[in-house]
Amino acid sequence: MVSTIIYVEFAIYLIALLLIGAYGGRLTETASDYLLGGRKLNLFSAALSEQASLWSGWLVVGFPALIYANGVSSLWWMVWQIPLGIVTWGILAKRIGRYSRVLKSLTIPGFLSARHGDSRHLIRLTSTLVIGIFMTGYIAGQLLAAASAIAVGFDLSYDVGFLIALGIVVIYTVMGGFTASSYTDVLQALLMTAFAIVVPIAVLIAVGGPTELMTQFNNAASENMTSFTGGRTPYEFLIFSTIAVIALGGLGQPHGVVRYMGMARPSKAGYAMVVAIVFMLIALIGIPIIALGGVVMLPGVENQDLIAPMMILETLPPWLAGFLLAGGVAAIMSTADSQLLVAGSAFGEDVYSGIINQDASDQSVLLANRVAVLGIGVLAAAWAWITPGSVHTTILFAWAGLGAGLGPALVMSVYWKKTTGTGVIAGMVTGLVTTIVWNQLSGGPFMVFDIYELLPAFTLALLAVVIGSYLSGPPERGEKQIERELNEIAKPLQEEIDIVRDRHSSATPALEQRDAERILAVTEENIVTTYLSNVELESLSIANESPISSKNIRE
Repeated sequence: MVSTIIYVEFAIYLIALLLIGAYGGRLTETASDYLLGGRKLNLFSAALSEQASLWSGWLVVGFPALIYANGVSSLWWMVWQIPLGIVTWGILAKRIGRYSRVLKSLTIPGFLSARHGDSRHLIRLTSTLVIGIFMTGYIAGQLLAAASAIAVGFDLSYDVGFLIALGIVVIYTVMGGFTASSYTDVLQALLMTAFAIVVPIAVLIAVGGPTELMTQFNNAASENMTSFTGGRTPYEFLIFSTIAVIALGGLGQPHGVVRYMGMARPSKAGYAMVVAIVFMLIALIGIPIIALGGVVMLPGVENQDLIAPMMILETLPPWLAGFLLAGGVAAIMSTADSQLLVAGSAFGEDVYSGIINQDASDQSVLLANRVAVLGIGVLAAAWAWITPGSVHTTILFAWAGLGAGLGPALVMSVYWKKTTGTGVIAGMVTGLVTTIVWNQLSGGPFMVFDIYELLPAFTLALLAVVIGSYLSGPPERGEKQIERELNEIAKPLQEEIDIVRDRHSSATPALEQRDAERILAVTEENIVTTYLSNVELESLSIANESPISSKNIRE
């Protein structure tokens, strides 16, 4: 029997999400507001919302289930997941944050299309196809995780849990867009952090400390579960180790990439990376303790996806359990909302506004995005309902498809001047097809098809981008033009601009409104979205009484 306080706390949490959605809706007037929040995301919110949206259902449900089922060999995932924050924030965040401003793009299909002069809309359609297929599957995995957590944690039927998760996420995402998604993700990341700290402490207290936990685990588990190789031969473990490339998949996750595009200051990506890594370390240390404790305290659970919510109820008093159960559900919803927004925008912004009705008013585009978000939510629900699978396998498949389908195309587009539209299309198609085919096969010569599909799919997609670009070159928009853009986004110009702005803001706090708005516009829009090699930073000085003229911002 679930305590009444648990229901009350969960209801308060759901109401809070809806209120945030309503608040985000009040701040949303244009498609840019809906899709990127006006590019006003600070580094702390960007880092936490990115991590919450990337890991959520996997970290709170899938990872504990994997450890519970397979034992300490699954702890290798801790080593392989840590590089994710370094790879994504270090390789992609700053460059795509700046470049998307230069090209005035709001979505990944829009960015790739603008970068390569996609007049025939083939890049838009191909990237939308990749996002539509794998993101719908990914959202289905989140709904499965949320339904399981709600059903167990709140003693409701699985179907009711499924409908609650679907309804709440769709409603606040449709209302508030990027702003609601980002704010709720920050709240949910904080709840996830509490989950990863409080529950492991409760587990250790219940079993008598870390040493006693491992002693009881070794007594309760099979020999394969206590082995770091899982009883695999050296070659089998080598094949298993290919999961290490999971960090590369982060380069193609649209729900993470849009956080980089929505940052107010892409130059702060390095600080955001530190926040993201700290969050990940806390989770990766705490969550395995929960799962190992589950083996000791709750042996024989058939549906491993339920182990995390069951351990919350097992180890915590009701008033605290309700709070952290809400945190577990929060973690799952934080990915579903971001994915709904990205998948919906691929159809609303890129297909409707970018292809079908290029002269549509901003309000029409905003409505199209909201309708598309609703439609994707329904499709994902149908996917989860018709073909239910484990959270672990569903999310890994979708992660691989997005990582291979979009990752190489994005990385090469922001680093290599010779990348062409044809090469990008070849890479996306190769990543899409390889992921699906490899996932359906198993075994094979030397167990080759047991390799995690992200590795062959990402590798072949990268080769396809390179080969396709060489065969179809030069770039459609001109190699010199692309080279100049890449040179500019690689320079730390925004950092210098931020320093100048902060210096003048602190020196003259009583700026006239007109001057403050002029400086803000120049530093955050005109300069960032213009080629900056000939701009004199001193021209930003408010001591210069003459308005900043267009001749100071030259192409």
